[in-house]
Amino acid sequence: MRRAPWFLLVLAALPRVARATSGTAFGESARVAAQVSAVVGAPGDAGSIRENPAGLADVIEPQVMLGASVGHVAIDFTRHGEADSTRQRWLGGYGLAAASPLPGPDWLRRLRVGFALYLPAEHVLRVSVDARTDQPKSPIYDGRADRMSALGALAYEIMPELRIGVGVVMAPTLATPTEVTYVAERADGVEQDVVVRLDRDLEMDVSPFAGVRAQPLPLLGIGLAARAASISRAGGGQRTVAGGILADDPIDYHQFWDPAEVVLGATVGPLSALTVSADVGYARWSAFRSGMNRELDEPFSDTLNPRVGLGYRALTWLTLRGGYAFEPTPVPDQTGDENYLGADTHVVALGAGADLRTLFARVPVGVDVFTRARFGGSQRVDKDPSRLSDATPELPGQQIDNLGYPGFRSSALFWQAGLSVTLWVGREKPR
Repeated sequence: MRRAPWFLLVLAALPRVARATSGTAFGESARVAAQVSAVVGAPGDAGSIRENPAGLADVIEPQVMLGASVGHVAIDFTRHGEADSTRQRWLGGYGLAAASPLPGPDWLRRLRVGFALYLPAEHVLRVSVDARTDQPKSPIYDGRADRMSALGALAYEIMPELRIGVGVVMAPTLATPTEVTYVAERADGVEQDVVVRLDRDLEMDVSPFAGVRAQPLPLLGIGLAARAASISRAGGGQRTVAGGILADDPIDYHQFWDPAEVVLGATVGPLSALTVSADVGYARWSAFRSGMNRELDEPFSDTLNPRVGLGYRALTWLTLRGGYAFEPTPVPDQTGDENYLGADTHVVALGAGADLRTLFARVPVGVDVFTRARFGGSQRVDKDPSRLSDATPELPGQQIDNLGYPGFRSSALFWQAGLSVTLWVGREKPR
C-alpha cells in the first residue's frame, strides 16, 4: 500500500514528457521549391496555393498535381571541451494538390477552388516532448519535418489585372484526457491495481491566410500574402486519484510550426525568356513559445527574409529554375537556461520543368524536379553562470547541470530533392 502513491506519481508524470511534434518537410511543389518560394507575385497553380492563394485565380482549367521528396538533415552540436556530436536523419513526404475554376457562366468561372495535402513519409503526428527544458533543440528542423498539413482556398479574378484569394491551413492537434485511478487489491501486484483511462482524439486546428496579386503590366506581377501562425497542440485534463490523493492537472504541449508572416513579391518577365521574381517576408518569430506553451526567457526576434527566384525558358518545352534566399536566425544569444539552436541560413535551389504538352499534343502532363540545400552558419554560445538556474539550491554554492554549459557550437545542413507531376484535366495551353 505504501508503494502505491509513489507508483502513481511516476505514472502520472509520464505524459509530461510528450509534445506534439510534427512539421513540414518544406512540402512545396517542385516549381516553388526550385525558386526558394519567391513566387508571391508570379502566376500561380495548384502547387503554390499556400504562397499566395490569389495566384489560384490564374488557373484556367482543372489540374491535379502529385509530388514526392526526400531529404537529409544533419545538426552538429558540440559543448566546449567535448567531442563533436551530430544528429542525422533521412526524411521524406508526399503531396497532392488540385485546382479548378467553377463551371458555369463567366462570372462564376472567375471563382477558383483549390486544395492541397502534404503527408510526411514517417509520421502523421509524433508526440515527443523533452523531459528537460534545457535540451538543445532546433525550432526549424526538430519536428517540422513530420507535420501532416492540408489546406483549402478560394480565389477570384476581379478583373484581368487583379486577383484575390483566401484559405485556411489545417494542422493536427491531439486531445489527450487521461484518468489514473488506484484500486487497492484489484488484482495481484501493485502495478495491476492501477486503472488508466485514456481518451485520444486527433483534431484539426486551422490558421487563415490571404493574398492579392496584380498584373498592372504584361511583364510585371505584384503580390502580397499574409499568413497566420501555424501551431499544433497536445492537451487535455490529467486526473490522478489514489485514496485521499487527488491531482487534477491540465496538459498543454505546444508545437510552433510556422510564424505569422507577411510577404511582398514582384515578378518581371519573361524578358528574352528570362523571368525574375523577388520576395521579402516579415516573419513574427517573437510569438514563439516553448513546448510547454510558455514564454521564453529570451524571446525570439522577428526576421526579414529576402529571396530571389529565376526561370529561364531554354526550349519551348523546358524551363530551368534557380533561387537564393537568406534567412536570418530568430534565435537570440542563448546565455541562460534555454538551448535553442539556430544561425543565419543561406538557401540555394536548382530545378527544371518539362511541359510535355508542347511535345505531344495528347499528353497533358508537366514534370518538375528540384534540389535544394540549406546551409546554416555556425552558432557559438558562451553561457553566463549568473543567468543559469541552480540545480540543487539546498547545497552551498551554485550547482550547474545545464546541458549547454559552459557553452556550445552548433550548425545545421539540410538537403532535399523532389519532383512534381501535373496533369491538366482540361485543354489548357502552356503560357
